[in-house]
Amino acid sequence: MSNLLASMSVAGNALDAFQNALSTTQNNVTNSSTAGYAKQTVNLTAQSSNLADGLVGGVTAQSPIDSRDQYAEESVQQATQTLGLYTAQSDATSTLQSYFDVTGSSGLSSALTSLFQSFSSWSTSPSDTTARQSVLTAADTTAKAINSLDSSLSAEAGSLDTEIGSTVGQINTIETQIQAYNTQKLQQPGNDAGSDAQLYSALDSLSALVNFSTVTQSDGTVSVVLSSGTPLVLGTETYPLSSNASVSTTPTPVYSSSPTSGHVLDSQGNDITSEITSGKLGGLLDVRNRVLGSILGDSQQQGSLNTLAQTLADTVNTILESGTVSSATGAASGSALFTYDTTNATNVAASIELNPDITTDELAPVDSSGNSNGNANALAALENASGSATGTIGGLSMVEYFASIASAVGTENSTASDNETAQQQVVSTATTLRDTVSGVSQNQEAINLTAFEKDYQGAAQVLTTLDAMCTTLMNMMPPAST
Repeated sequence: MSNLLASMSVAGNALDAFQNALSTTQNNVTNSSTAGYAKQTVNLTAQSSNLADGLVGGVTAQSPIDSRDQYAEESVQQATQTLGLYTAQSDATSTLQSYFDVTGSSGLSSALTSLFQSFSSWSTSPSDTTARQSVLTAADTTAKAINSLDSSLSAEAGSLDTEIGSTVGQINTIETQIQAYNTQKLQQPGNDAGSDAQLYSALDSLSALVNFSTVTQSDGTVSVVLSSGTPLVLGTETYPLSSNASVSTTPTPVYSSSPTSGHVLDSQGNDITSEITSGKLGGLLDVRNRVLGSILGDSQQQGSLNTLAQTLADTVNTILESGTVSSATGAASGSALFTYDTTNATNVAASIELNPDITTDELAPVDSSGNSNGNANALAALENASGSATGTIGGLSMVEYFASIASAVGTENSTASDNETAQQQVVSTATTLRDTVSGVSQNQEAINLTAFEKDYQGAAQVLTTLDAMCTTLMNMMPPAST
């Protein structure tokens, strides 16, 4: 009878074990599409059986085991950080590229060509009033085209500043989610598949935004720091970031009145912009500061658009002012065609304009040697100047130099787009490998569910049979004598 009761105990324990396994399997199925969830498995352990020693055998279930692989998680996070960088670069440079007409049929490229053509037409009829007026009109159009491009790019810089601020806000929000996880971990130690899923979902989201690393502490909390060591979350404390647009002061500015750059600050107000190297925030900062800075200028460089505008104005003005308005004795010297803010080298493109005081009579086609159309010819020649000739920039004519600016933006976009496409495959591969280890397979869970149901039914049948045997034995026992 004692062995029979022991067998009933074994069967009962088996029922509990298989019920635990069924519950875990059902939980896996329910959370198969939950972001950050890692499948749980129940370790069913066979118990030793030796009736002589009182070991009745059977099966027991240990606590569910989390299948999450930290290496696989970190691989996905790192790949996602790089993808975030390339995606942000691709999107931002695509917008910049739209401001440059590579066909040369509109915008600044077309305006420059028209200006040099007006100089050429003027050189054939240096005294013609219509030709002179065409020069003034083309010069005004060119100055306004430079202003317009500068304004558009500056507006885009402002849009990127806004997006940088929004991204920083998203990072700070995720910090609070991780802080909540750590707080719960301290209050309720132990594994919790649900809260772990929320944590890793938050970390996946953070990966798309910024480069970071994590360290799991002995108390179960997770510390999150930027790759350089700047903390974002330590235990139950968050360290929110902030952003601003200002003129960089390190190193010492060469152009103190330059356009601003985008900056990210840590919780103590220290500039950590250089530490943000990937994720969406890294991509936005790269385009904002490196790509746009090279065109609009910053504390360390004049900017290619300002260089072009100043070279155009200075070269044209120098040629015109070196000559005279006619070949007559005592003829007046020529006037400058353009004016701009001479106090700020990084503001030339924004301020260049047609000299508001110039008239057609003040254009000087005669050069210093007395050639009646010498200056006009010199101006027309600027379109195809090369090498060290007057009006070139780095050996390029002004038309070629502008084309190189547009080409550089196009190359930035092409490279970023290609990188984005390639990195998407890297992320997909890393995610697949992670899911192979810790993802929920509906097919496998269905197999498990069927197997555990049969095991449960078998244990229940054994328990039912044992119960019937006990009842039979009890009924066979004689009644107690009175």
